[in-house]
Amino acid sequence: MTCDHSAYHSGSASYMREERELRLVVVCDDCGAEQAELEPVAYAPKARRLGGQLAELTARELGLTDEQIARVRFAALICVVGRAQIPPEVLNKQGPLSEEEWILVRRQPELGAALFSKTSFDDIREWILAHRERPDGLGYPRGLVAEQIPLEALILSVTEAYTAMRSDRPYQLARDHEDACAELSRCAGSQFDTAVVEAFLRGCAQQRHRQPVHAAS
Repeated sequence: MTCDHSAYHSGSASYMREERELRLVVVCDDCGAEQAELEPVAYAPKARRLGGQLAELTARELGLTDEQIARVRFAALICVVGRAQIPPEVLNKQGPLSEEEWILVRRQPELGAALFSKTSFDDIREWILAHRERPDGLGYPRGLVAEQIPLEALILSVTEAYTAMRSDRPYQLARDHEDACAELSRCAGSQFDTAVVEAFLRGCAQQRHRQPVHAAS
């Protein structure tokens, strides 16, 4: 019987080494056929791998199912795709951003979520849209608070922040692991969800006991 592709769909990602791009596709769970290909995005392998790995570790610490963990890991790979649509002169600016430039930067979650508007990734689209929200309501784009923010988005918020702190930026050098974790702990309960930060720190500590977590590049 021919598959009508009406079943649940999942995501798949593959790295195109020569192009240095991430290929994202929508796959039918029933037959495995690729149903759509999303726009390829620039890919920094080490940084994205770190974020996906730590999102998985955090999700496991929080007791998510294997299926949920797989989707959170995939979301961690793609949650910053909206950055590619922000002018590089804004992303790479060394000095303070103007109000107009901040407006552009704060559009990142919406730009990323919009890429999934015609797929069956309703859950992941919502996580991407909400991953810059804060429990204290001071996040963006919708100013959600605490229980209004999906748990998966709270995980992405913590792991993306850690990855960013561990990477060199035009306006600051990378922090070491201890300093980045201290900043997460300091902001727990306001910028980040406390339970997620605690789960992240546990999972990260266990990972570091097994093998070092290298800084993103």
